Amino acid sequence: MPSTRRTLLKSLGATSVSVAVAGCSLLSRLSGPDEPPPSGVDEMPDPEDSARGANGEWSTFGCNAANTREVGDGKAPVDGVAERWRAEVPQLTYRAPVVAGGRVYQPEVDTLRVLDAADGSELWTAEGVERVPLVWNGVAYVSTGAVIRALEADTGEQLWEREFETPGVVTAPSTRAGEQLVCGVGERVVALDSDDGTVRWDREVFGQIQDHPAVFMAHWFVITTRAGMVYLLDRDGMGGHRWQLPAEPTAPPSVDTDSVYVNCRNGTTYALMDDGLSDPTRHWAADTGWADRGIAVADGLVLVANGQALHAVDTESGDRPWEYEVGDWRHTAPAYGRDTVFVGGDRLRALDPTPGDSPDGGPAVRFEREFGGRVGPGPVLDDGTIYVVAQVDDETYALLALD
Repeated sequence: MPSTRRTLLKSLGATSVSVAVAGCSLLSRLSGPDEPPPSGVDEMPDPEDSARGANGEWSTFGCNAANTREVGDGKAPVDGVAERWRAEVPQLTYRAPVVAGGRVYQPEVDTLRVLDAADGSELWTAEGVERVPLVWNGVAYVSTGAVIRALEADTGEQLWEREFETPGVVTAPSTRAGEQLVCGVGERVVALDSDDGTVRWDREVFGQIQDHPAVFMAHWFVITTRAGMVYLLDRDGMGGHRWQLPAEPTAPPSVDTDSVYVNCRNGTTYALMDDGLSDPTRHWAADTGWADRGIAVADGLVLVANGQALHAVDTESGDRPWEYEVGDWRHTAPAYGRDTVFVGGDRLRALDPTPGDSPDGGPAVRFEREFGGRVGPGPVLDDGTIYVVAQVDDETYALLALD
């Protein structure tokens, strides 16, 4: 059962106990967070291993090809943060950045701004782009909703553009190790050559395809549609399995080595196909609320921020060991690095999700940082720096670099 303030007070007989941190369980307050591992990793993730990272950077919506929101470089500021730079953004900036190759790609209302990660200075912009890009090998692949463009990461120069005759929205693409780009065009899945945009194959599905497919088991592209369909397609476009969910997915799917995880607008998170490819069924369903900025999968947990609380769900059983209040703000999603989950809301929080090596006692607070108001979109992590959009004054919002 979740360890909420309500259940804590009930277990104590509703006595006059002071709850120091809203949403925090009794066990986590008593035990405190574990010592985090050293910063960094001995070896960066293999780009072929999509469950660990596309290329070790936060190079796409969900950090890596599996959309796990777990950073691959093992770096994260777990003892507190200081502001390194800020860049003012419009109030309606509701998408988190991508960070790769020393550049920060921040989608705004209808413009993609590219900033220097070192000092926040603007390098170039791309008009008509409001979706999160995919960055791979020095190229930013972007969708305008009508076309896919390949832009040189250093300058923003257009390398190629692909238009489509098929009606419907053109979605942001995904890739497995850069071998091809997979995107949606209305109700068709399209694979493009990453070098020149040539169409390799296309496949019809049911429902408008959603942004940022995930790569499962380094072989399957996980496609979700607004009609509640989930498809597995291989690198040649051949189908593996499909599921019909009872509601529209709210965010791109996330995967680990066993299951596909999809959060839906009915407030439920589903785990699909726990037993390899032999049993194409729902493994579990958990009541988490809906989260349209993505879900994280790390350390045996699915982490869902639903606009009021951060929920932890066991990847194997579907049990919910804890939930933690984060404030009334939907535009945040968890990021994971160094045994720590970072999430926005009414402030930036860094939490140990498994103090004492068990989620049952979690979470435990590592640090909190307040700004002028709500925190999110983001956070995202890259090279030991947190990037997050936050309200820094009554009418001012900024993209912040914190380390």
